[in-house]
Amino acid sequence: MTSWNTMKTRITASVRTTNRMNALLSESMLSRRRAAQNPEGEATGAEAGEPRKEKPKNDWKFFHTNFNMERAQKIIEDCIEERLLWDRFSRNYDSWRALQLAEGLAAEIRDRVKKLNHRRHRIVCLLSIVEKQNQGVYQRMCHLMDEKRDNFTQLVFERPTYFMIVVLYLVYKD
Repeated sequence: MTSWNTMKTRITASVRTTNRMNALLSESMLSRRRAAQNPEGEATGAEAGEPRKEKPKNDWKFFHTNFNMERAQKIIEDCIEERLLWDRFSRNYDSWRALQLAEGLAAEIRDRVKKLNHRRHRIVCLLSIVEKQNQGVYQRMCHLMDEKRDNFTQLVFERPTYFMIVVLYLVYKD
């Protein structure tokens, strides 16, 4: 019975993570579609009486100074090393602790990358911990991204008893 509860917890966490990622990406695509349908000069009936919010102007200099994935990669490495330095999880795999570590570490990475001040981007961090049991790991993800504005980075961290796979997305939201 205990193994089924553990498996059910893993499946639930995986489904929640996938649903959150899909919701964030669809919300981003929906806002882009609305922006394309409503040109800047036109106001719909609901917006006619309200003052328009002024959007920040597109400045490519902003992207060059603020869009550095090498810094995000370094933050991911530092977070993992700091957490595993004092955490006993670095020695052997434990499914319950893996779930807690994945949730906490993903939130910590996301919060630290937010401090880089990516104002125009939504930050999504997916972290998976997979136990090694004499098998390989093959992970595949499909997504639509704007190659000029969206970006991602990934890191595979390997220990004797588990793999840790981190994927960090920056999705443009304007």
